[in-house]
Amino acid sequence: MKFETDYYFEEVQEDEIFFKIIKKDDVMDIFNTSSKIIDEIEEKGEQTIHTTNIEENVKIIGNVYIGEGTEIQSGAIIHGPVYIGKDCKIMYNSYIRPGTIMGDNCVIGFSTEIKHTIMRDGSKVSDLAFVGDSIIGKNSRVGSGVIVANRGFNQSNVIIKDENKMEVNLNREAMGVILGDNSRIGANCTVSPGTFVGKFTWVYPHTCIHGFIPEQKKVYDKQNIVFIENERKVLYKSTDWNYANYK
Repeated sequence: MKFETDYYFEEVQEDEIFFKIIKKDDVMDIFNTSSKIIDEIEEKGEQTIHTTNIEENVKIIGNVYIGEGTEIQSGAIIHGPVYIGKDCKIMYNSYIRPGTIMGDNCVIGFSTEIKHTIMRDGSKVSDLAFVGDSIIGKNSRVGSGVIVANRGFNQSNVIIKDENKMEVNLNREAMGVILGDNSRIGANCTVSPGTFVGKFTWVYPHTCIHGFIPEQKKVYDKQNIVFIENERKVLYKSTDWNYANYK
């Protein structure tokens, strides 16, 4: 199990918002240091918006900071306190929830929901996804339809198992994924609460992941696809549907 910050993130430049957050060696401390930025936005008590590229029907609630050149498309909801950097793209009907910090050049896909998540510069969460209480590395990708679960069923502290199957209490009620720099989670994956993924690791589509996944790995489920004979039956037209046809 790896908790060292530099195992997941490297080459943090001084002009990154992430530089103000990554002050300690333990990756879990990032959640605590990031809260200071959110608290400052909340205490300032205003909407600081440096972009004019905002379409109609966008709702911005509460205190926010939004950088220059960021595009916010129609139907998006941003619920502060939130920090959004420069030249980001927030697509149609997406929902940015409180506590989120986005660096520069980040993308949030169509109808995607982000909650209390930190995104390094150049990262992307694609369409129809949910990411909660997570840290997304530089240039990393979360594919369409991905669900990053952030709470256990019993709503107690998130407890995971390390590579030796020993239980580790993360001392957080809500915790999604730590996704290292330049890593990818493919479409329609499910990520269990408290998952750690190292740098340069690719998780292939339709894979369920949990616990600790080392850096520079390719991760996928082996699936046995079965073919059996099927009858030739012409289906009803969708316009001809009625309950009797589908009993």
